[in-house]
Amino acid sequence: MTAFEELSVAEEELRAQQETLVETGTLLEIQRKRYHTLFDLAPDPYVVTDATGTIEEANAAASALLGMPSTQLVGKALVTFVGAPSHPEFQAQINALGKGMHVEKWMIETLVRDGRLAFVEATVATLETRADGMSSLCWLLRDMSARRETEESMQALNRSLNARVAQRTRELELALAGEQLARKEAEAANRIKSELFARLSHEFRTPLHAVSGYLEILQQNIHGGLNAEQRRDVGRIHQAQEHLLTLVNMILDFAKGGPIELSMAEIPIEETLRGAEALVAPQFAKKGVSYTHRSGDGSLTVFADREKVQQIVVNLLANAVKFTPAGGAVELDWRVEDEQLLVRVRDTGSGVPEEKIDEIFEPFVQLRAAGSIPSGGTGLGLPISRDLARAMGGNVSVTSTLGVGSDFLLTLPLRKRSGGSKLSGPITGN
Repeated sequence: MTAFEELSVAEEELRAQQETLVETGTLLEIQRKRYHTLFDLAPDPYVVTDATGTIEEANAAASALLGMPSTQLVGKALVTFVGAPSHPEFQAQINALGKGMHVEKWMIETLVRDGRLAFVEATVATLETRADGMSSLCWLLRDMSARRETEESMQALNRSLNARVAQRTRELELALAGEQLARKEAEAANRIKSELFARLSHEFRTPLHAVSGYLEILQQNIHGGLNAEQRRDVGRIHQAQEHLLTLVNMILDFAKGGPIELSMAEIPIEETLRGAEALVAPQFAKKGVSYTHRSGDGSLTVFADREKVQQIVVNLLANAVKFTPAGGAVELDWRVEDEQLLVRVRDTGSGVPEEKIDEIFEPFVQLRAAGSIPSGGTGLGLPISRDLARAMGGNVSVTSTLGVGSDFLLTLPLRKRSGGSKLSGPITGN
């Protein structure tokens, strides 16, 4: 019975050992398949040879490089793919590798897939020592032809770039040599332009003063009385003539480049804006553009130059009607907010591209759509308006959407009276 029990225990141990061996064999088979899969699918060419350089295994990338199926590569000597002049060196390396030497980045002139000789970089290492005492060698091969071609292309590109840099340098030297002459020509052109503006301004003043004299004759009833409507129209003509004379003087100052002279005082906001509107109203009626004025508190005042404020508003309204098509609309509203006067002029015109916003405040710049008819003007209205606003401590800014319209905003700071009290009337935000 004792022997039987010992035999049963031994049998169980053998069964367990057998199961372990089967499991180990399964794992080894899985690892072998995994190795072959990784070996065959590796992106770089891999070749396994014996110690004499006879190919035992080759992956798909090696087959593609050497231009022969893997099954045909097995059994061939690797030296057959090496250029004849390199055979002695290759054989010497093979002998050294058989002694366990590890070689990295060995450049071999190799016959590749398309029958050409290419430089192939090889990294070689001993894989194992087999039962027969021989070593297996693993060869990692990389075709360096593309890299060499790239290097040659880079060298050619560098030479080309150096030549272009030298040529550009010569061009810049010539440009710099002519810069002083170009600057003198530009300064002369600016002087001519300024003199032209000054002369034109002086020439405009004479007929404008004549208009003013005849208007005064009409207002004094020297040639007969005027009815109420005629007297109102003559008053508007006189107001427009004075405004035009102010513009002429302003252009003259602009040409001279002198400082802006201001006559600051407490002025009624609503009345000042209404006076500016009267000068532009005929343009709205003539073009068929509707105009809306949203009134603020008539008792509010701001410390500013009345003529300059009217000039700014006239410029903004004239600009709005100029770029708004018939049937469009222009709206003016104002409010007092955070101790500032905000006058907003909105239109439903063509709008300004975002990248052109800053340009419209440059002198002599006029934007128009391709193919459209020029709208007239000198391109000075907006630049002068911004300069005038800034001279009074404010600013003129704009937001615009192409094809929708523009929104111009005049801001002016409020200022306390000399006695220290605030502006008359409550601060509104309508």
